[in-house]
Amino acid sequence: SEPLSGGGRSSGLMSFLRIGDRAAGAIKSGGTTRRAAKMVVVDIDHPDIEAFIDWKVIEEEKVAALVTGSRIMAEKLKPVFHACINCEADGDDCFDLKKNPRLKQAARDARKSLIPEAYIMRIVELARQGFRDIEFRTYNTDWDSEAYGTVSGQNSNNSIRVTDEFLHAVEEGGSWALRGRTNDKVVKEVDARKLWDQVGRAAWACADPGIQFHTTINDWHTCPNDGQIRASNPCSEYMFLDDTACNLASVNLDKYLQTDGAFDVEGFNHTVRLWTLALEISVLMA
Repeated sequence: SEPLSGGGRSSGLMSFLRIGDRAAGAIKSGGTTRRAAKMVVVDIDHPDIEAFIDWKVIEEEKVAALVTGSRIMAEKLKPVFHACINCEADGDDCFDLKKNPRLKQAARDARKSLIPEAYIMRIVELARQGFRDIEFRTYNTDWDSEAYGTVSGQNSNNSIRVTDEFLHAVEEGGSWALRGRTNDKVVKEVDARKLWDQVGRAAWACADPGIQFHTTINDWHTCPNDGQIRASNPCSEYMFLDDTACNLASVNLDKYLQTDGAFDVEGFNHTVRLWTLALEISVLMA
């Protein structure tokens, strides 16, 4: 949350990453069902690096909580509902925990499972209003499920840029300075080894963040006078200057259909060879 030139303070990296992640989830790549190709790379000395490292870990824990919680709620709230609608008592006695022993026990079991009181009473009230069937939604851990759709951090490759300087600090057990983006001032000092351990635990838990070795990448830079390489495309085969891109190639197969309906194999082979050479040059120069 660095100061802004117009006054106030920045809301920080993570708030904007969540916006971008939500946009990537909504905008399918190429207008099809293919997932968006979005890459997020954060420097190891960024003030928000600790939150970024654990971002996806925490979000996946939320998915686990949604899945587990939804199933427990369905299991424990169904008896509450059935205790109300299958009651043989008269009138409102069926919905009174003091007068309906079966409801009282079902509510007690639900509370033991930490289901909020408001949800227990909502089920009772729905039964009181005459509902005879209630859908209890449950969620699963499928990567394209509604549970994953409700959390952030799932629509990009999240990676960090690690310098040799940081790795030396890890090796020596030293501290590591997190610096502001606008003024380069030290915002916070952290233990380099603890930060590196955090990276390892997060990558083990959820496969992110990935690692890009900033110093080594720039030692191999083919155009160093034009600026540093600070990121890559999502697949990481293209590493080059800011505002450049890994260009993909496509071919319109209809153009190779001849008047007699035959496919121009020779022409297609020639096109493929040209595209392969051009794209290979693009990658090799990066």
